[in-house]
Amino acid sequence: MFKLKLGSIFLISTLFAACSNTPKVEEFADTANPATEVRNLSADMKTAMDRQVNVLSPSSFDSAQDALKDAVDEQKSGSDTKTVLHSVAVGRAHLKRASQFAEVSRNNLEAVVSARKASLDAGAQTLLINDFKLADEDLRSITASVEDNDLSEVAEKSTRMQKWYLDLELRAIKQSSLSPARTIVQLAINEGAKDYAEQSLAIAEKSVADADAFITGNRHQVDAIRLRSADATAAANQLLKITRAAKIGEKVSPEQNALNLDAARKLAQNSQEQLATAKANAKDIAVETKELKSDAAFNRSFETARREFTSEEAEVYRKGNSLIARLKSLEFPANQAVIKASNFALLAKVGKVIKDFGSSSVTVEGHTDSIGQKAANTELSKKRAQAVSDYLVSTDAVVRERIQVTGYGFDRPLASNKTAQGRAQNRRVDIIITPVADESANTDRM
Repeated sequence: MFKLKLGSIFLISTLFAACSNTPKVEEFADTANPATEVRNLSADMKTAMDRQVNVLSPSSFDSAQDALKDAVDEQKSGSDTKTVLHSVAVGRAHLKRASQFAEVSRNNLEAVVSARKASLDAGAQTLLINDFKLADEDLRSITASVEDNDLSEVAEKSTRMQKWYLDLELRAIKQSSLSPARTIVQLAINEGAKDYAEQSLAIAEKSVADADAFITGNRHQVDAIRLRSADATAAANQLLKITRAAKIGEKVSPEQNALNLDAARKLAQNSQEQLATAKANAKDIAVETKELKSDAAFNRSFETARREFTSEEAEVYRKGNSLIARLKSLEFPANQAVIKASNFALLAKVGKVIKDFGSSSVTVEGHTDSIGQKAANTELSKKRAQAVSDYLVSTDAVVRERIQVTGYGFDRPLASNKTAQGRAQNRRVDIIITPVADESANTDRM
C-alpha cells in the first residue's frame, strides 16, 4: 500500500522536473505605457487571488507580487520607462508560472480547494482571522512543496486540510448567524438574568442551542438558518427586556409575569410555525431543483463515502450538490475497455456508496492520456465509462435510467502527458453522484 501511495505522490513532481527556476521573461515593446501595464498587472494579481492562486502557488505568486511592488516603487521614484516595464514583465512571467502551478495544485487538491472556497464564502477569512490564517499557512506549505518538487506532505495532509477548512466554514456560519443572539444573551446574564429572569434565560439559551444544532446538520440551508437565527435573537431580546424590567425595580404583577412567559411560549410556537413554512418552501424549491436531498442527509452520506475508500483507491470530494469519486486505482488493459477482476472490489465500494445516497443520478466520466488520435481516445474513454456503468447496473447499484456516461478523451488532463506518471494519472474514471428527490414525495403532492 505504501508503494502505491508513494507513486501517487510523485505524479505531480514529475510534471515540473524540466522547469527552470526562473521563468522566461517577455519584455514589452518600447511603445508600451508603464502606468497602464502596472495597473493591468495589479488587476490580474487581484483576479489571481480570487482564484486562490496565492495559496495554490505561493512562491511564484509572491515573486510576482515582489516584481509588481518593484514596478510601483520605480514608477514613484521616476525611474525610466524601460526599467519599470522590465519589472512588470518579470511580474507577468512569475504570475504566468503561478497560474500553471496553481492549476496542478487545484487538480490534485480539489477537495481542499473546494473546502477553502466554502469557508471563504462563509466569511471565515474575516470572522476567524487567526484560525483561517493558520490554515492558509499550512496549505501554502503544502503547495510550496509542490513547486519545489517535494511531495512528501501532499497525500498526508490533504484530508486533514479539507476537514480543517470545512470546520472553519461551519464555525463561520454559526458565528455570523448566532453572534447577535449570543451577544444579547450574554448581556442579559451580565445584567442579572440568572437572578431576575431564570425561565426566560432558559428559553433563550435553548433557542440558541437548537439553532446551533440545526446549523451543524444543515449548514447550507440558508433560509431555515435565517429563521432559526431570528427566533434565537427574538428570544434573547425578550430575555433582556424582562431582565431589565425586573432589575430596575418595576413592579411586575403575577399576571404580568404570566403574560411575559406566555409571550415567550407564543414566540416558540411561532418559531415552529415559521419552520413548518420554511420546510414547505424548501419542498417547493426541491421540486424546482429535481428535489435534491437535504444537506444533512448529503453530509452523512458524504462522510460515509469518504471513509469507504483508501487514499490510494479514490479521492472523494463535494462539488455543489454532487459527490465526485475520482477512481485512482481503477485500471484497464492497454487500449481496451474491459474491467479487470482486480477492480471488482473497488467498484463494489462505488456501488455501496451510490446505494447509500438512495435516489440519485449517476454520471460516469472516462478520461485518457494523450497518446494516439483524439477521436480514438474520446471513443475509448466513453467505452471505458460505459463498461463501468454496465457493471454498476448489473450489480444493482443503480438502475440504467439513472446513469449516463461521458467520454472526454484527453481534453481534461490532471497532469502533464509528457511523463509516464502524468499519463497514468490522466487515465482515470470519475463517478459523479447527484442526489434527487424521493419519487414517493412527488406522488404525495399529486
